[in-house]
Amino acid sequence: MTIDSTWLSSFKEDVPCAFTPTVPFKAKAVFVDGQIKLMQSCPREPQTWDEFIHRQFARHLARHLERCDTVILAFDNYAEVPRAKAMTQVQRRRHLPPIPFAEHSELPCMVPEGEQWAQCIANRTFKARVIDLVLLRLPHLLLAGRPAKRLVVDYTQPVEYRFEPGAGVQRAELADLEPLGEADVKFPRHADRHGALVVDSIDGDSVPIALRHHELCLRRGACPPRVCVYRMELKPPAPRPDPAQGRPAQKRKRAPTTYEYVHVQALYEGLLQATAQCAGRVLLPSHRGHEMAMLVALIGLTGTDFSRHLPQLSGRALFEYLPDLWATLAAVFDPALDALAVPAAADRLVALLYRTKYPRHTSARAGLDAVLGELRASPISERTKAALPSPARVLCTLRNTNWLLAYWTCERPPDPIQPAYGFRTDAAGRPEYDD
Repeated sequence: MTIDSTWLSSFKEDVPCAFTPTVPFKAKAVFVDGQIKLMQSCPREPQTWDEFIHRQFARHLARHLERCDTVILAFDNYAEVPRAKAMTQVQRRRHLPPIPFAEHSELPCMVPEGEQWAQCIANRTFKARVIDLVLLRLPHLLLAGRPAKRLVVDYTQPVEYRFEPGAGVQRAELADLEPLGEADVKFPRHADRHGALVVDSIDGDSVPIALRHHELCLRRGACPPRVCVYRMELKPPAPRPDPAQGRPAQKRKRAPTTYEYVHVQALYEGLLQATAQCAGRVLLPSHRGHEMAMLVALIGLTGTDFSRHLPQLSGRALFEYLPDLWATLAAVFDPALDALAVPAAADRLVALLYRTKYPRHTSARAGLDAVLGELRASPISERTKAALPSPARVLCTLRNTNWLLAYWTCERPPDPIQPAYGFRTDAAGRPEYDD
């Protein structure tokens, strides 16, 4: 799962102290998104499955165990993944020809290479079989000779592995943790369990999920766990060509990949200050403790795996518009339901977004239908006009966003396939947007 990357770039520009090259606290555990490790491309060279497990998992997790005693490895539990996720999965696999791999099929003797790996790992049955093989061999590879270390696997029913001299690797179910679906939403409960957690995940949605969890803890009167997200470092944008030079700027050499830590508490406090400035320091008691939920609502409008984006609007644009739209966002956000009031949000919030985006072509107080009509009659490009959403699509995106707000509480969410959340099934039973 991911979000518009310009959100995180904007957060870093506004709260740079939250992005550091070193871990900001001593972690008691590290959470690793195994789904990402699984999807990463394999080297274009022959390798056995043991070599694959060592390179992709054991070696990586061992480095984390050098700094803490517990590593949590999470995979998607397909039986619990929300049905609406199928739309994103189909979109990602659209260019990959299907492979014949059924329940009774056996894994090949060697790991598929290059493009063939991408084709194979897109097959859910193949992927599940690889996960089973990883979990069969990884605990011994990682824990043998390390009696003080723990491996927690959060896949179907969460389990803990430990090594006992003379007895080998022991396995115990964690009965207090119920099964959850996507690996993305599993880390908050482990943060609560350990108190100080590093989340090793490049997916952009880890940061807003952590912000939402931090806020929910405060709202419930609980002390939020310390969390930081370990991800690829956000680079400053490349300089634009200077027209005065009369020639395009030379391309910069691609810099090596570097990583950074996003300190969630520091980011939360910085963004809280930003929202207070947007409100002009005027207290909104009814919305106090819902600021991150309101930001998540805006993130949903720019597109996630479960919400279709509003065209022509980016995370960077919405973050820049924040002082102008915060009061309207508060007016259409219901703190009692922790959700947007859909018709009001369409006619007030989304209309304001497009009026702010195209101020010379829209009226100052026009509603959504009028704003879209004015833009289609304006001299903006035909390509931009064609990309503008219909009112039905706007309503669908807002309903999707309300489901996202419920899903990112990281508890068992309601079924998204219902009109209230903007999803339905087609005649073949496949999920689709309800517009």
